[in-house]
Amino acid sequence: MRSHSRAWLLSLMSACAGCGSASAADGVRDAAPSADDAMVRTDAGPESDGETLRSDAAHDAGGASPDATGSSAEAGGDAGGPNFDENGPIAFTTTTATVTNGADTFTENIYLPYSPGAHPLVSLTPGLQQPTAAYAPYAERLASYGIVVLVRDDPGLAVQSQVIAADLTYVVGTWLPAQNSDASSPLHGTVDLTKVGLTGHSRGGQASLLSAEALVGHIVAWFGIDPDDPGTIDGFTESTELAATNLGSVGIPTTFLGGQVATFCTPANINYQVLYAAAPSPSVLITAVNASHTEFEVQSACVDCGVCVPMGTANQQVVLAYAVRYFTAFFARELLGIASVGTTFQGAGGPADQAAGLVQITSK
Repeated sequence: MRSHSRAWLLSLMSACAGCGSASAADGVRDAAPSADDAMVRTDAGPESDGETLRSDAAHDAGGASPDATGSSAEAGGDAGGPNFDENGPIAFTTTTATVTNGADTFTENIYLPYSPGAHPLVSLTPGLQQPTAAYAPYAERLASYGIVVLVRDDPGLAVQSQVIAADLTYVVGTWLPAQNSDASSPLHGTVDLTKVGLTGHSRGGQASLLSAEALVGHIVAWFGIDPDDPGTIDGFTESTELAATNLGSVGIPTTFLGGQVATFCTPANINYQVLYAAAPSPSVLITAVNASHTEFEVQSACVDCGVCVPMGTANQQVVLAYAVRYFTAFFARELLGIASVGTTFQGAGGPADQAAGLVQITSK
């Protein structure tokens, strides 16, 4: 297990504490969680005197050994910070909240850091028919670095991407500010509304991008995990053209991570590379060599993964491990100000992964 230096741990915890002023809601995070909450104490490195606990998803899928990724375990440390191959120093809890937007009522799963002050927030939108559990390593890793995460289970085949995007726009633009001001909400005083990012996988990535375009001025960063929306499965008109048309005005840093293998779910004419081509600078394109669409998920939780054929030949655990690492590094840079990440992930294992033939990284 890679050790962390005291300097960057203290720097990170200080940065998270400084994301906003403390409030009465600090008691929600500082008090012991109820029996109904799932408390996770993340790996804080050898200088922690607390017990190390992980959820099964983080340990089995997202917490792979840095050596297994083919990258240098100390790549981030050499640049003066973490490389995000492991969970951070901050413990977190999970809870839920119900959201009603017109005729739509759904549950937001919340990953809430146990650290003082207001935190940055990222909303993660799963792919078609995919549950929160399929993306647990992403949410847990972010929360362990002091970022609140919201995840809604995909509502299924009967709901089109534009509706999901509208719900997400409501959550970020209306519901979240109200919850942040509501003393009865688990989110009361916990969110820095000036530091909000969006992300998603597959059509969830597409929906989150549509929402980011509608929330110009409210969103500061977006990360797409093989975003696409071909309409070949759910029967709705694909939204790639719509997303690409408005991308030029989004005005925020973006990163597009996608599989090199074109599948039934990710035809080449409407995939992440098409969206990257339409995105304004600054933007980064990460191609997962020999990987396919569903390898970015926890396989045991993935629903109907066999539909997205052909499958890639890349090692799935390796793909998921570096996907979680780049995802976390991106939001750590944009929301926490950790500059050691670098513009093209130089401080998060990027050069070593490219040298090992795992990924291809380009930028503009």
